[in-house]
Amino acid sequence: MTGDAGRTLSLEEERALVERLKSGDTSALNGLWHAYARVIYASIVFPRLPNRDMAEEVVQNTFLKAVERIESYQWQEHGILPWLKTIARNLSMDVHRRHKRAERFSKGYTQHMEVAESEQLATQRPDRALMEQERLQQTRERVRAVLDGGKLNARYHKAIELRLFQELEREQCAEIMGVKVGTFDVLFHRAVKRFEALYTKTYGAPE
Repeated sequence: MTGDAGRTLSLEEERALVERLKSGDTSALNGLWHAYARVIYASIVFPRLPNRDMAEEVVQNTFLKAVERIESYQWQEHGILPWLKTIARNLSMDVHRRHKRAERFSKGYTQHMEVAESEQLATQRPDRALMEQERLQQTRERVRAVLDGGKLNARYHKAIELRLFQELEREQCAEIMGVKVGTFDVLFHRAVKRFEALYTKTYGAPE
């Protein structure tokens, strides 16, 4: 994480940067970044996320989002930092939810298939078991059709293939893909988000 850990801005300097941003001078963002990126990372983002790569990405997106929304920002006597922290907190929560959803998707899919094919089917009437087996087969075919349909980029496809279908550990997936574990986590939850969107568009929301 870049940025100057000890640097602070006076309110006058800070307000001048905000006014420059409002006038369209995006270079003013550098001053806010160097003053506040580290404190936002350490106090808001990193404690809420599972790894450094995700946290650094959220900090970057916090400042980009601030530029997008700067016209709506009204100067306050305590400066812009609380507003930046609010953006960072909201983005962190969103990424955290997506990460958890990706993990649930991975675990849930595998567990669903295992349970349905063993204990659940064993206790059902033969006709219902057959219907369930057919439904599971249809689900597999749909998942594979979306995965191999050419609309997922190659890295997303590989991340899902390794983690979900080959059921490799995160560390193994990261090693195969030549990235850090944290980077793989970011990649995987983006892949799942894209996959879910494609699946829902084609077949409706998964049951």
